[in-house]
Amino acid sequence: MKQQRYALAVVTILVVASVSIIGLYQIFVPDDDSILNFYVFGDSQGYQDGILEIAEIANLEQPDFVFHCGDLTPFGQSNQYDEVISALDTFTVPVYTTAGNHDIRQGGGARYNQHFGSSNYSFDSGPIHFTVFNTSTNDVSETELIWLENDLSKSMSEIKFVFTHTPPFDPRTGSEHAMLNATMAERLMALFEAQSVNTVFTGHIHLYNESVRNGVRYVISGGAGASLYASEDEGGIYHFVNVTVTETGVEIAPVLLTAPSIERDSVVVRGSDADVTLSLAALNNMNWVEGWSSFQNQFDNWRGYGLYRGVSVSDLVELVGGMAVSDTVRVTSFDGYSQDFSFDNVYPNTSWYDIQGDMILAYRLNGTDVLDWIDGMRLVMLPTDEAYSNVDCLATSALGMGYHIYPSAGARWARFVSFIEVIPR
Repeated sequence: MKQQRYALAVVTILVVASVSIIGLYQIFVPDDDSILNFYVFGDSQGYQDGILEIAEIANLEQPDFVFHCGDLTPFGQSNQYDEVISALDTFTVPVYTTAGNHDIRQGGGARYNQHFGSSNYSFDSGPIHFTVFNTSTNDVSETELIWLENDLSKSMSEIKFVFTHTPPFDPRTGSEHAMLNATMAERLMALFEAQSVNTVFTGHIHLYNESVRNGVRYVISGGAGASLYASEDEGGIYHFVNVTVTETGVEIAPVLLTAPSIERDSVVVRGSDADVTLSLAALNNMNWVEGWSSFQNQFDNWRGYGLYRGVSVSDLVELVGGMAVSDTVRVTSFDGYSQDFSFDNVYPNTSWYDIQGDMILAYRLNGTDVLDWIDGMRLVMLPTDEAYSNVDCLATSALGMGYHIYPSAGARWARFVSFIEVIPR
């Protein structure tokens, strides 16, 4: 395979005593004596610019194929699959995929299968066997484990690579964002060792990490667009992985991607173990709430009256695992302004609902969507009397929040919202 040489600034992570150290160096596209060259990436979660950037490089350098390790979509809806398929169609080399946990949400598993087929399959290329299996539920069934064992044991290839979404372990100290079934995870790792698997490629954890356990290399590539889970020195980089197989071994190197910028018609929602980036198109395809409302400012003047449409904050929180009664939801604007809300704001009981109504992330005012509506995305209360007063704000502010920090109902209506986060207490 003839390929041009060119230099890319990349990041390599050296794992020493479970500590990742990042340093810059130069990598060259492999010479003609390489057996195989392919790219691996994961967790774009609806951010197509990362895929398009990888496609631009791949279409120039022509690796043998590219592989997406899952979480192609925010939560598996038809329009989200249409968007990622449109981005993947820009590759001029073959594209392989597996499903992630985000891809199977809200009926997305059937949509994934319709577009891509099963997440359990395998193929050979030269001396290499490639096995793909499904961990989109963050677990593996006994049936899938039997299939995986049969597939690996039947292969006589010199090199075996495995691809899936969820890694069997989290390499970060004190973090558990890996397979939910620890017993199954141990069984998987024992199987990889027994079958002499060279490398297991996964996504799910939004960072780059390379670890070796009992002779098996585990590579996590979850940096194709979703918000990162670690600092840069811990592998928190936007990247894809360039893998080259030569006569002397397997070379793996992460290649930096341009960090995404969240547009004002998008919002990031993060929970304790998941996050999604939602565009205006994604929000429009969710169940929406609409109502007339207004707010009172600190001078007791009324502002903002109009017809608002948006998505309930409770529905957004459910996308990332919900919240406990003691948790807080923090809503943050582009300029760093933030407001904290209690469980009772997000899931109001009858008495609070009568005062504040639905709490929504509004993306439309009087028929005008963001970005033409310059205040959106905006946090809005929809009380039945169409007026969220300062007295209402006091009655629906938990201690240490809202009116107790700043006595204004309008202050709760955060504008230019870019980030919604569930904070455990």
